[in-house]
Amino acid sequence: MPTKRPARSYREAPNKPYTRHEYVKSVPESQLRILTYGKGDRVYEYRISLISGQKGMILSRCLEACRTAVNRYLERNLKESPYFWRFRTFPHHIVRERRFLGVAGADRIQSGMRLSFGNPVDRGAIIHLNQPILELWVNSENLVQAKEAVRRGRAKIGLETRVEIEEVNAKPQES
Repeated sequence: MPTKRPARSYREAPNKPYTRHEYVKSVPESQLRILTYGKGDRVYEYRISLISGQKGMILSRCLEACRTAVNRYLERNLKESPYFWRFRTFPHHIVRERRFLGVAGADRIQSGMRLSFGNPVDRGAIIHLNQPILELWVNSENLVQAKEAVRRGRAKIGLETRVEIEEVNAKPQES
């Protein structure tokens, strides 16, 4: 069974987003299922944002890996303390891949670059410079654990990112 290409193969953002579902026979589902999590109706003291440092594309499986890393760390370390996080991006772009065989005699089976448009394999979020990717809302007693959680999620993204911490004293829905 063929393996998936590493996410670094799709780091470059396309010139034009490929999002029209009516032209694609089989649109792959986004692997990012949960976009918000936690208690959003409370007032929090701090907002920690993961901001992109370059233009690029993040696959939905990378966003899901970021979500699971952040959520797993927060659930283990914060226990009953309230927190709220949400993604500010969504993978709309349909990623295509032209598969090549790497076995002996593959040149007789394949047709080179003829009909090389590719099949849809994943979804990707096109990220612009200084665009927020993830927001995490916590209180002051959980700030250290929240920074560590965002650091762990940052490793799954694959683009240059930075972490911004703001003192807000507001509800997440208000901003």
